[in-house]
Amino acid sequence: MGNVYAMSRVPTQLVKLPASPRANMGEEGTKYEVIICGAYENRLFGDPSTYKSPYPILDIILSVELEFPSALLHSLGPPFYCLSTLPLQHSPEHSITPHIVAGKPFGEAIGIGVRSIDFGESGWWTVTDARSLTSSGVGSLTLTLLEPIRIAPTQTRIVPLRITLLDNEYISEKVTELVVELTCLRSDHAVHTSETTHAKEVVLSVTVPLDHIRLWTQNNYTPIRATYFFARSMVTAFALVPPKFPFAKPNYDGYGDNGTECAGNEPILALHGAGVDILAQPWWPDSLPRQKHAWIVMPQGRTEWGLDWHGHSAIDAFLAVTALSRILACGPFEWRNWGFNADTRVVLVGHSNGGQGAWYIAARWPDRVCGVIPAAGYIKSQAYVPWNMSRFSHFADPFLRAVLETSLTPDDNDLFLSNLVGTPILALHGVRMKFVLVSRGDDDNVPPWHTRELVGVLKTWNRDADITHYEDPGRPHWYPEMLKSNHNDSTSAIRQDRFTLTVAIPHESGPMCGWRICALSTPGLLARLEVSPTRSDGRILVRTTNVSIFSLDLQAWLDARRGNLGFTESGEGNGGREVRKWHVVFILDVDGDELAVEMEDDAGGTILFAMDRPSSDNEGRSMWKILPEGTHDPVTPQPRQRLQAILSSTAPLTLLVPSFSLPHELSAALRISYALRLYHSLDAQIISLQELNSFADVGEGNLVVIGCAKEPLVQAWLERAGSAWKFKDGSWCFSGRRRFSRPSSAILFLQPHPTNPTATSLFLEYTDIIGLERAVRLFPIRTGVLSPDWIVVGGWADEVGAAGVEGAGVYAYSYRDHWACNEQVSWFD
Repeated sequence: MGNVYAMSRVPTQLVKLPASPRANMGEEGTKYEVIICGAYENRLFGDPSTYKSPYPILDIILSVELEFPSALLHSLGPPFYCLSTLPLQHSPEHSITPHIVAGKPFGEAIGIGVRSIDFGESGWWTVTDARSLTSSGVGSLTLTLLEPIRIAPTQTRIVPLRITLLDNEYISEKVTELVVELTCLRSDHAVHTSETTHAKEVVLSVTVPLDHIRLWTQNNYTPIRATYFFARSMVTAFALVPPKFPFAKPNYDGYGDNGTECAGNEPILALHGAGVDILAQPWWPDSLPRQKHAWIVMPQGRTEWGLDWHGHSAIDAFLAVTALSRILACGPFEWRNWGFNADTRVVLVGHSNGGQGAWYIAARWPDRVCGVIPAAGYIKSQAYVPWNMSRFSHFADPFLRAVLETSLTPDDNDLFLSNLVGTPILALHGVRMKFVLVSRGDDDNVPPWHTRELVGVLKTWNRDADITHYEDPGRPHWYPEMLKSNHNDSTSAIRQDRFTLTVAIPHESGPMCGWRICALSTPGLLARLEVSPTRSDGRILVRTTNVSIFSLDLQAWLDARRGNLGFTESGEGNGGREVRKWHVVFILDVDGDELAVEMEDDAGGTILFAMDRPSSDNEGRSMWKILPEGTHDPVTPQPRQRLQAILSSTAPLTLLVPSFSLPHELSAALRISYALRLYHSLDAQIISLQELNSFADVGEGNLVVIGCAKEPLVQAWLERAGSAWKFKDGSWCFSGRRRFSRPSSAILFLQPHPTNPTATSLFLEYTDIIGLERAVRLFPIRTGVLSPDWIVVGGWADEVGAAGVEGAGVYAYSYRDHWACNEQVSWFD
């Protein structure tokens, strides 16, 4: 898993040599054979026609350096400070600090990169404490370690620290670096720090730079680097262009989420293209025209490539906006005039991969977006890099191909364009729901037909959609003034009385005008919800396709349909401000079933509708009903539908191996940890099953189980969860109908987390060591990977690609909260 995407902050990949170099091997010394495999991709190496080549050319650089392990630990005395002998090293390229704006840190998160160069079995270290050694010019500044950080041999992790400064204190401009002391204990394979009290202690002293910038003004500014904690403790940076003027008025009675009331434009969320480092390449913020009232928020999407603005990359984008709102609310008083509500809508802007991401996010979370400008974006991966010459297509059963491609359906932007044309176009803080697309006839990277097709599909759903399409003849894929041109022609917003919400995976989609699809009748198939308010009798017609549960946020729906439903509204004074009260009554006709809805604004606001299973009372026909108040969130227990869901974690991931004495399983965990850090800047801890008393010790984040098939604790967990997978008589069996035991087979499947209902587990199982290597290669690091909820791949895949799949499928959701066999979306050879 090399750095094929040329990431700028790549962790050092330490590989233990199979044999030590010998001085007595003759003049040539010891020889090592290195095999390099590189895949051609248009986004990496470009179209061969642009450099006048009849065939693709791969430009790959391989660099090798020798690095020797730290001195033997028994030779080290009490806490020592000599860097050359420490088993841990500071990794400066992975350290993260916010800008110090007029003496105040623009964000509370600081990260210090640390890697272990202790290759031995005893090279497990845990960072247990941190403190600042800088005392002059920083007031009472304190650093707090968020949680103990355990570092495996050769692993790189970022130590998360929270920086705290009193309101009336500032960091002097003369302080340009922060000296931090990290206390580390040798873990002896113990998960809990309380078990490491007798371990050897090491103190690592590191220096991180502090970059000062002045407070922005109307005429002068510097792009700001801000930080926050992603997924509980992952230190994350994002960039900002501040507006020229404040647009929020201070409100001293605390009205609103952060003590301010918005009076201007929503933030602009700018998504960069593939390979763009927003923290090191100034051309991206420089290409975005500074706004009069709107902040421009430039998230990383985790890394320069991220997950193509899907999954956790999209989450990172929205959380950056939320983090900015909180920074402004909690910062100096003068910052609060520039604040906005944390849940405000955004205007999406994106170029290239970011343009594709703008289409993606706007169509999956329509209630979070009030406008979008996608420039030079492609439709989807398989349209950008066609699969018509794929190896497996010559061998695979068409139904197998259909099952595998369900894992790509959620990323097919063209399938979800209905979500962008059926809602009323609202004027929110002067920003209308308007789509401006920019493409060029001379684009040598993303052909202009991608944008033309997207426009055509959108107009098929609604020919009056408020969309403007510009093409600039003779322009390349990118030019500096692309997003500075004034393409915003004035057009009238068309109010829609009918819309269709399209969803593939409820976990990865949000509401539209307050309506949300929460569960599918058959996971793996597309779901749609068509809403048509009638004008004659005030009823609302709802027609569903493949939907078993949907919800309605009544407040959001009333905001969208105000004046078109029968409801009463009253105003009450509150310190000179009017507070709206409402009471609404209307009839829903859901697939022919009539449901009366009557609610007031203090009744919770969200209604759940579920399809009741056939019974003798309803003559064997499924009927819709309203679920009682207090019903648990129906989205959480639903199947995730693709292995890629393992990347979307609410806390650092945990990689579980049977024992640290098993070199192949430990190597797999270390390589996966490396890939997570490299491609997604995701943090992961590695633990052994032998350390666990129960699964309460594995943490709250997503869990990756490598092996462990024979372990009683794992088997009991699967039995208790009602899993469709069982390990019996030396092989894995699915749903009691198929046993997988062929040599060199990899078996990957998702399971609910053993303790956290919002988290997910991924099992990497295998029939032998070759199968383990295959399972590691199938780990869903990148987009465009054919990997539904479960998949078994045999040795024949080495010759025929995906046609070597032995079985694959998407789970069905049983009413006992189990993920069961889905007969409609499963395939066996």
